[in-house]
Formats: sequence, structure tokens, C-alpha cells
Amino acid sequence: MTSREVAGIVLIAACLMAGSAHAQFGVAWQQPPKITVIGADSDPRQPLIDEAVAFWNRTLEELGSGFRLGPVERISLPIPERALQALSQSIVGGARPVDVPQALRDLPGAITVLLADSDFISFAGPFHAPGKRVIGIKSPNYPPLNLPNVARNVIVHEFGHAIGIGHNSDPAMLMCGRPADCRPAAFRSDAPRIFPLTDGEKAQLLRMYPSDWKPRSAIGGDHATAGESARPRGRTD
Repeated sequence: MTSREVAGIVLIAACLMAGSAHAQFGVAWQQPPKITVIGADSDPRQPLIDEAVAFWNRTLEELGSGFRLGPVERISLPIPERALQALSQSIVGGARPVDVPQALRDLPGAITVLLADSDFISFAGPFHAPGKRVIGIKSPNYPPLNLPNVARNVIVHEFGHAIGIGHNSDPAMLMCGRPADCRPAAFRSDAPRIFPLTDGEKAQLLRMYPSDWKPRSAIGGDHATAGESARPRGRTD
């Protein structure tokens, strides 16, 4: 076997491994996930949550998918700032399994969004209960969320992770992120806009949530498949 043939086999194996890792992140919801937002009513990120949910539901409708995100509920609870910082650090550091702090193990929503007042890398991560997820959004007083249009896209981006989409490497696209060299500051825009999805991501959404998608129960939880909770993962912005 020549060195060129060996290199080709190694390249194919690497591509298969990368595809497998991406597929592992694509866990589909089995029920429309109820969204619970914890934060002050006057928080400027509150309307951006509604905008993000509307974006994903509109995108799913345009693709012909039968899946939709569930209703949004808002409640007032203390924000566990240190727990959010710790979970963000665990996800960014690549810990497997991700260490979910106790303060984030009994939150009420299928997707719970916490609008924090502190500085960390925003993320969508695993919940303690099977199939649940938590989205932590850093304070808009810290860069780059204090730049125009950035918070909007960060929130939409994290909801993308929460429904099963991973990162890509194109800075012109919504889901660009680590390990690629693109960061949320690239979302800056004087005019409000949401960055687009790739064709591959749209195809992935339809594979996960086809036109005949219907709610169904799951063993060990009524949201995502039980296998997701066995090896918690997460994604940061």
C-alpha cells in the first residue's frame, strides 16, 4: 500500500468520525418542548426570546417540518449565576460528561432559558433530567452582547443547539462556532438581522423533524430520547 493510499484511508476515517460526532449531537425532540424563561420582565433580551422562537418555528414551517417549539412561559426565580458560570466552563473545557451543577438540575422547562447578569460564554447545555436542556445567556452589559444585533443572534444560535444543530465553520452563517475561528462579535450589524442557516443544516432539520413528525412519548422522559442524558454534552456560542 502506497503512502498516498494510507493518507486517503486516514482522511476517510477522520471524515467518518467527524460525521459521527455531529450526528450524536443531533438528538430530536419527541414532544414540542415547553420553553421557560427566567429573568426580569424588563430585561431587553426578553423580546429576543420570542423572536428566536418565531424564527425557528417559521424556518421549520418553510422547510415543511411537522415539528414546532412549544409555548413560552416566563417566571421569576433567582438566577444561579455561579452555576451558569461553572456549566459554561465545563462545556467550553470539553469535559465529558459535562458536570451539571445541582442548582441547574431542577429547573421547570423542557428548555429553560436563564438571562444572567454575569459574564461567561453563553451556551446551550445538558440538563440533569432526561432530555432537558438549559440555555444560559450572559449579561448584555458585557461584550460582545453589548454590540448591536449580537444578542439577537446569540440567542437564536443557542436555540439552534437546543433543537439539535451543531456548529459549522462559516462566519457568515448563524451556527458558526468552536472550534472554528468565529465568535459572536461577527453578528454585529447596525440593522437587525438574523444570520442564515446552511443548506446542510436545513437538510439536517428535515431529517430530524420530517413532514410527518408527530409528538410521541419517550421512555424515561417526554422530550428528547433517553440516550441524550446518558452522555451530557453542550454547545457554547
